Amino acid sequence: MRRSLIVGLALLVGAADCKNFLTEDKAVRDPNNPSSATRNQLLAGIEAQMLDQQEGGVAMIVCQWMQQCAGTAGRFVEVQGKYVISNSSFNGNFNGLYTGGGLVSIRAAEASADADADPVYRGVLEVLEAMQIGWGADIWGDIPYSDAAGANPTPKFDAQMAIYDALQTLLDKAITDLGASSPGPGAADFLFGGNKTKWTQLANTMKARLYLHTVEKLGTGQYAKALAAAQKGISSTSNSLLAVHNSPTSERNLWAQFQLSSFGNDLVAGKVLVDLMKADNDPRLAEYFGKDANGQYTGFDVRSNSPDVVSPIAGSIRTSSPYTFPQPIVTWEENQLILAEANFVLNGPAAAQPYLDAVRSSLGKPSKPATLRSIIEEKYMLLYQNVEAWNDYKRTCLPTLQPAVPSFSAIPGRLLYGETESQTNSDPALKNEGPLQSFRNANDPNACP
Repeated sequence: MRRSLIVGLALLVGAADCKNFLTEDKAVRDPNNPSSATRNQLLAGIEAQMLDQQEGGVAMIVCQWMQQCAGTAGRFVEVQGKYVISNSSFNGNFNGLYTGGGLVSIRAAEASADADADPVYRGVLEVLEAMQIGWGADIWGDIPYSDAAGANPTPKFDAQMAIYDALQTLLDKAITDLGASSPGPGAADFLFGGNKTKWTQLANTMKARLYLHTVEKLGTGQYAKALAAAQKGISSTSNSLLAVHNSPTSERNLWAQFQLSSFGNDLVAGKVLVDLMKADNDPRLAEYFGKDANGQYTGFDVRSNSPDVVSPIAGSIRTSSPYTFPQPIVTWEENQLILAEANFVLNGPAAAQPYLDAVRSSLGKPSKPATLRSIIEEKYMLLYQNVEAWNDYKRTCLPTLQPAVPSFSAIPGRLLYGETESQTNSDPALKNEGPLQSFRNANDPNACP
C-alpha cells in the first residue's frame, strides 16, 4: 500500500508539470479553517463574538453577584455565585477580547475598509471595537490594547483610565466616519443592516456609558459629558441594540441554551430583584422568571440559602420560545435612565423626572419621584442579564446588596485575568493582581459598604 501511494504521488507530480501540487493553494486550503476572510465574513464573526461576550458566562456570574439570579444545587453555578473562581474560570472570555472575532479580526476588517476607502464601514467596526475593549476594561481594568493585535506575542497592559480615554476618542472618530458617504456594510451587518443613524446613536450611548464608568474616580464632572452624549443617543426602542438569534445551534440565545440544559435548573430567580419587581408591580416578572411550585414569583436569598421553593428562570417568556429571544444589549430605556441620572445629579429631580417617567410609562407603571435610588433601581430591573448592572452598582452602591458570603466584606469588583495571559505574559499588571475580595479596578477605588 505504501509503495503504491508513493508511485501514485510520483505520477501526480509529473502530471503537474514539475509543480509541487502539495503546496498549491487549492490543495492546502482547508474550507473549514480558512486562512483568510473577506471583510463581510470578518464582520459576521466580530458581531457574533460581541454578542457571545455580552450574554455568555460573564453575564451569568454578574447576574448572581448582583443577586438578580441565584445559583443552587451545589454545582459550578452556585460555587461561582459564592465568589469561588480562578484564572481559568473566564479564560475564554479574556482571550475572546482579542481572538475569535475579537480585536485581531476588528483591526483586519478596519484595514480592509481603509483600503477600499469605506469610512462608514470602518465607523461600524470602530463602535464594535469600543464595545469589545470597553467591556474588557470594565471587567478586568488594565488590559492590553494599544500594543495588542500586532506582532508582539506578550503585549503590554494599558491603564484602565487611559483605555477609557482612548475609546472616547475612537467613538468620536466612529461618529465622524459614520457621517461620511460610502457604501458601508449593508446587509452584511446582521445587527442594524448598515443603518448609519442606529450605529451613530449607539456610539453616543456607548460614550455616555463609558463616562458614567469614570464618575467614581474622576468626579461628577463626568456627568455633564455623559448627559451631552446621551442626548444624542438611542432615540427610540426601534433603534435599540438587541441580539439576533435563530434556531441553529451556533445562533441560539445563550441564556435559553443554558436554561434548557442539565445545569439550567441550578440557576434561579434572585430575591433582591424579585422583591423589588413585586413591590413595583413590574410586568416583566413573567418575562424574566417562571412561577414557583406554588404558582408565585419567589426569589432565592443567597445569604440565608432559602426558601426551598423558588422561581426558575426556565419557563419565563425569555425561554419559552427556545433559543430565539433577542437579548437586550444597549437600549433606548437605558439611554433614558442615563439621562435621568445625569440630570438628577446636575440639575435636580425635576430635570430627571421626565426620563424616569418615560421608561415607567412604557411599561404601564405609574410615575415615581425621581431620586438616585429610584433611577438606579429602575435601571437594575431593566438590566437583568446584562453586565452593565454591575457597573452601575460599583458606581452607586444601589440597590443595597450584602455579599453572598458573610466573610466577604464586599461584593467583588472584578474578575481574575485569564490563565493563558497569566502564564504567557510578564506584564507587571498580572503580578500586581491581588485577592478577588480586595483588588479593585482603577475606576472603582471604593468598595460598596
